[in-house]
Parts: sequence; C-alpha cells; structure tokens
Amino acid sequence: MSEYVVELLLEEMPPSDIDMIMEKLEPLVKKALEDSRINYESVEVFSTSRRFGFFVHGISDMQNDTKVKKRGPSQKVAYKDGKPTKAFEGFLRSNNATPEETEIVEINGVPYVFLKKEQKGQPTEEIIKNIVPTVFRSLQFKKPMRYGDGKYRYVRPVHSVLSLMNDKIVNFEFMGKQASNVTKSHRYLGKDLKINNVSEYESTLEKNMVIIRVNDREKMVETAISNCGLEVLKDEALIHEVALITEFPQPVIGEFQERYLNLPEAVLRTVLRHHQRTFVTHENGKISRKFLAFQDGPNSRDKNIKRGYERVLNARLADADFYYSEDSSVPLEEFNKKLKEIAFQRDVGTIQDKVKRITIISKDISEKLKIDTPNLVKLIDRAATLSKADLATNMIYEFPELQGIMGRIYASRTEDARVALALEEQYKPEGLEGDLPSDPIGAIIGVADRLDTVVANFAIGEIPSGSKDPYGLRKKVFGILRILNSFEWDLNLRRETKIVETLLGKKIPEKEFSEFFKGRLEIVLKECYSITRDVARAVLNLWKTPLRARLAAQTIDKYRETEGFNDFIVAYTRVHNISSKYDSFEYHVELFEEKEKPLFKAYMDSKLQIEDALDHLNYNEAFEYLKSLKPFIDDYFDNVFVMATREDLKRNRLGFLKALDSLFLNFGELSLLSK
Repeated sequence: MSEYVVELLLEEMPPSDIDMIMEKLEPLVKKALEDSRINYESVEVFSTSRRFGFFVHGISDMQNDTKVKKRGPSQKVAYKDGKPTKAFEGFLRSNNATPEETEIVEINGVPYVFLKKEQKGQPTEEIIKNIVPTVFRSLQFKKPMRYGDGKYRYVRPVHSVLSLMNDKIVNFEFMGKQASNVTKSHRYLGKDLKINNVSEYESTLEKNMVIIRVNDREKMVETAISNCGLEVLKDEALIHEVALITEFPQPVIGEFQERYLNLPEAVLRTVLRHHQRTFVTHENGKISRKFLAFQDGPNSRDKNIKRGYERVLNARLADADFYYSEDSSVPLEEFNKKLKEIAFQRDVGTIQDKVKRITIISKDISEKLKIDTPNLVKLIDRAATLSKADLATNMIYEFPELQGIMGRIYASRTEDARVALALEEQYKPEGLEGDLPSDPIGAIIGVADRLDTVVANFAIGEIPSGSKDPYGLRKKVFGILRILNSFEWDLNLRRETKIVETLLGKKIPEKEFSEFFKGRLEIVLKECYSITRDVARAVLNLWKTPLRARLAAQTIDKYRETEGFNDFIVAYTRVHNISSKYDSFEYHVELFEEKEKPLFKAYMDSKLQIEDALDHLNYNEAFEYLKSLKPFIDDYFDNVFVMATREDLKRNRLGFLKALDSLFLNFGELSLLSK
C-alpha cells in the first residue's frame, strides 16, 4: 500500500469556487479510482486560496485483475468453411486476443463468438497518470478564466502541478504544466519547495506558512478571536470565508473614526463585514470602533496592514455617512417617484409597476385570508406601497446588501412601527434557510412580491433549468411555501398567479410552472417537515394549496403505520385505477342495482362529513371518515362487475367511482404510496 498526493498551484481563487472544490472533488476522485479498479483506504481533499488537491491514503500498488467477456460477430460471420474470416481476425486484433481466448455462446438461438479472457491489472502509477487530469478537468467552475492566448480555460491560471506516489513523481501534463515534486511556499516567503516524499508534504508546507486544511485555518481564526481581548460578534460564515481566502491567517486589530459610530449599526456591519471581511466588535453593549481583521502571512507586517485596513474602512464609511445624510433629508415615500426609472425585468415594466402589482396582490391575499381589521388592512397597503422605495436611495445604490434594512431604518422615522418592520421582513426567509417574518404584514407583501417575480419571469421565458437560476426563483418559491405553512394560511396559489397574469397581460406555461412549484414543495415537505419521499410525492397534486398539501402529508404519515392502512390503500387503488382514464363524474342513482347501493350510501354519508372537516382543515377527522369506506369498497368490487356489457351501466359505475376517487384525491394520489 502506498500514499499519493497531487496539488495544483494557481492564482488566488474565489471563495465560492473553493467551496465547490471541497464538495465535489472527493466523490469524483473516489468514483474514478473505483471505476479504474484501484483499491484505497481513504481520499482527503485540501484547499487554500491558491492551491488545491487531494491525498489518496492506502492506495494499492496495482490495479485489480478483471475478467473480460465481450460479444463479437456471430459464428456464421466469424467462420467460413470452418476457417476464421477477416471479421473474426479484426475482432481478435482490436482486443489483443487469440482464438483460444474465445468461445461460442448461443443467444436467442443464434451462436456468437465471445471473448473471454483474464485482464491483468496495470501498476497504479500508470492509471493515475490518466485519471487525475480527467478528474481535475471535470470540475465545473462558475466563471473560468481563459489564459495562455486562450488555449487554456480553468478557474484561475495553473502555475505548477505536484504529483507524488510515496517518493516517486507520477508524471502527467495538466493545463500545459508537467507534474513534478516541486511546489511553492506562502507567497510572502517566495520559496520553491522540493518534496521528497508524500509524508513530508504537509509538514514542509506548514513550516513555510501554508496550512492546507480549511478546518485547521478556521481553528486558527477562532483562536485568534478568542485571544484578541475584544468582544467579537460571532460570525461563523465570515470565519469560514477568511479561512478560504488565506493560507496562513493572522489577526490585525484596528479602529475606524469615532464620528462614524453615528451610522446605524446595520450600515457599520455591512461596510465592515461584507465589504472588508472584518469582524465587528462590541463594547458595553454597543458597536465599537475597534475591528478585527486578518492578513494572510506573518504578523511582522501588522502596522502596514492595520493602516491599510483603516484607510479603506474610513473611506467607505465616509461614503456611507454622506449617502445616509442625503437619504435622510427627505421622507422615504419621496423615493417612490424614482422607481419609474429603475427597470424590473424586460417586457414587464419598472419597479414602480411592480410595486403597483404587489399592492393589488397583497390586498387580494388579505381578503382571501379574511383580514378585515381596518387598521391592519391599512398597514398592509401602506407597507406594500413603500415596499421598494429604498431601492431608489443612495445607500442601496452603493450597498445593495442593505435592501429592506434601510427601508426599515428610513421608515421608522415617520411610519407605523409594523410598516417599518415589514419593509425589512418582506425578504425573509431566504429560501430554505433563515428566519421567517415575525409579523404577518411583512409575510403578506413578501408572498406578493415573490409571486410577482416568479410569474413575471416564467411569462417572459426566464425559467430555471439545471443549475441555472439567475433570478433566484427557486429560493423565492421556497420562501412562499415556508411562509404559507408557517403562518398556516390556506391560500390558493394558482388563483393568485392568475391575478398576476392579468396585471402583466401575459400568460405563463402551465405545465412548467406547476412542475416547478411541485419540485420545490416536495423539498420543503421533506426538509422542513420530515415527510417521507413517497408521501411527499403523493400530495404534489395539491401544490396549489401548500398548507393543505402539508396537512394531508402529515396525516398520511401519521396513519400509515396503523393496522390496516395498506389494505385501505389497496382498496382505494382499485377505485383509482379503474376510473383513472374515465373523464366524467356523471352518474344516475336510478341506474344503481341493489348491490351497488351500500357503497353509494356510505359515500353520501361520509362526503358531507369529510368536506366539512376539510373546510376546517381537520385532516385527521376527514381521514377517519375516509377510512370508514374501506369495507364498502371491498364489498362493492366483490359483487359488482364495473365493466358491464350494458354500456349505460358501465358508464354509470365509472362515473360514480370517478366521483368517489375525487373525494380521496383531497389527500393526494394515494395510489403512489409505497406498500
């Protein structure tokens, strides 16, 4: 058993690409090794800001042997007058085989020549030469760079390749660079490092200020935060980001000018955290002038790095201070006038047009939710009217991350506190992640805003496909579904989207739209409510009413472990299968024979009870009534021949069973449940 390491040294990579490498590279390597019949103990991926690669621990020295069995030409084609033909000889040559390594096997009465031979494994080193470049090329980067006069295309230009099996170079070429046993130290030291053995790789780099594991660099950052003597606000995402963009993170403490403490804390956080990747600190319960930053390299440069951070931060805060002062000189509503100059999306108008639609949709949602308190209706309308006003402010133009937050800050001076809060909370939650709105006002205008965006994009053909979703429509649908279920709002989404279509004067592709919502609903049910896969899929026909879909799924999940549930599903499936291709619900009681009437009576007795329970969202009660039909269904199919020779009887029975099936469909397509 041996040890193998490969490293690509590149220009500094974007953090998002490093995260992708850490997620995708290991399974790619494992699959390549397994497909190549190479045994190994483990694969370990590593990455810094300017290098990445992997170890293969306990890798076998030889590829496993295998038996090759391959069909060749038919016996009739392979032999003529008992002698091999050119076709047979060509088959042998192409497979480096002899006639003794073939046999005749009959398939469907036709005899064929089959190759049957032992294939010896090659040295692992020979296999590695081929599979490693293929693995590296298979990584898909968001914005790869072209370099070398356009000949090469990769995340960033590759400077060198290190490839070692124990103490031996495994030679191959990648992006014009030949593999060797030489890499480089931290950029600050600027040294070439010769690695004599895989066992020396990590320790040699560490001595030269390169910590190859992201987790180890995160620990360095966390330790520095704990030992800096400041009250640093916890920020796991920033710790991870700093670890990604460095090779040897070291702390730097600085201060910005005191006059900028007058800025809202959200503004200070954004400038410090998002724009300069520095940690915010608190003192006596308030934000402090001090900040904690990180340099990549030795702390001997602290003074220069500190001055650089302070200079840039003070300049950015000066801009923020100016924009904040300018914006605050007029009421927030004044900025609504500028929204007509900001395009929302091609062919669907401006942000001002969007605000008008949000206001109408929010009003309709309020009516459907039976919100009739005059003051609350007025607050919802006001929040909708101001929902995008901050997009026209100077602050959002410069710091778009503060969208919604600045709306709240500016509105809090003149508007009701709930309206101001709604302007920020309309953007909650962010897809499957993040907190939900705490107040229904923000939730309502948030649903209206998302519905408008999704429908508008579908209407103009901007439909997400594969990994492409430039307008974040998946996250927006996740947000809609989470809000409706968390607030337990029984809203018909298709009805609301038709309102958006009317306002836009455009139609959406029905099938693609419903499939898009179904896909997101399935994920929400599984991820947020722990619904099993088959149950989640069974209720997707209820996608238009997400709350009902979730309640139905939870009820099914509850009852499926009870005695007799599978027998109940079998009984229903007979109803569904025989009526599924019949498209009429029409039937006439006078055509019923005596043996049909017990199920009809049970159906009529239960139907009103089920519908009343469903009207009150009592799915458990409704399901109990539904279950009570099981013995009557069994008796019906034991005694009634549905596909009668009399056409009128057959149609009547199918129409009745179709009506019965529709009652069950309130709980989804139960026939899809795994038994």
